[in-house]
Amino acid sequence: MNIAQTIQRNVDAIPAGQIFGYQELSNYTKSPSAVIKAVGRMVSNEKLARYSKGKFYVPKKGFLGLRKPSDSELIKSMLYKNGQLRGYITGLSLYNQLGLTTQVPRTISVAFNGGRQEKDFGTIRIKTIVTRIPITPKDVTLLQYLDVLKDIKIIPDPDINLSLKIMQNYISKLSIAKQKRLLKLALTYYSPQVRALLGLVFSSLEIPTPTSLALSLNPTTTYKLKLDKATWPMAKEWNIQ
Repeated sequence: MNIAQTIQRNVDAIPAGQIFGYQELSNYTKSPSAVIKAVGRMVSNEKLARYSKGKFYVPKKGFLGLRKPSDSELIKSMLYKNGQLRGYITGLSLYNQLGLTTQVPRTISVAFNGGRQEKDFGTIRIKTIVTRIPITPKDVTLLQYLDVLKDIKIIPDPDINLSLKIMQNYISKLSIAKQKRLLKLALTYYSPQVRALLGLVFSSLEIPTPTSLALSLNPTTTYKLKLDKATWPMAKEWNIQ
């Protein structure tokens, strides 16, 4: 079987609308130029459509002609590179997913290990927010929770007390190992306000917190979040108002 036939077999196995790159095709490592030529011919013959430089998809056929990839596939193409996760959804879209706001954004924010980008696909716009935090699949949910605590003052719609209660519920359902990992990520990468809020949530849930969390905070710094004292009686211990 020659390279063109091998690539055709690879493409036949890819679902319509799924975005892929050269690296996901057989023989690319051994014969990159031959694979590029084979893909180029398939694009010319309209068996494939070009999504961006080095990215392609098998177009779906609809009543109005060839259809572009779905919004979820477009987002996935930003989250992964060569099969490796490099970003996660954050911002307003995340707050909506977690039930913190009813607002549905047209622009999807992606925390991203890479350069700043903004792409408009017509149905959605994707904007990247550069982060230096290493992103791994096992940490994505934890990083999203910490992002919420970071942005809790600017989340639209609900009262901040309700937002924090919702996050407390999510954190309470994490395993002990993940709760410890959440603390480690907060201590390593997030601001004092996030660490103070996490300390408050853990204290309210009666989850033991390491002394390193309290020691990481300046005892003279106050975090003004306008929390309800009756709802969060332990807020004062973490210098939160």
